[in-house]
Amino acid sequence: QMPGKDRRRQREREKGQRELKSLPQQELARLIQTLEEEMHEASVELRFEYAARLRDEINELRRELRDAG
Repeated sequence: QMPGKDRRRQREREKGQRELKSLPQQELARLIQTLEEEMHEASVELRFEYAARLRDEINELRRELRDAG
């Protein structure tokens, strides 16, 4: 089960994913960087399931960035 903070971030990301189509490439790259930092922090805290979800989301964002380019 996700802690409250993770659940809140997940909801924010889901909302953000709907807005991705209009996001400039530079902003998308910045979002990827932020999520990578959060993923590393989660793994250090031994929150591996959350880190894995972030990894999957980062991969999806990279695909969006590549397809937009």
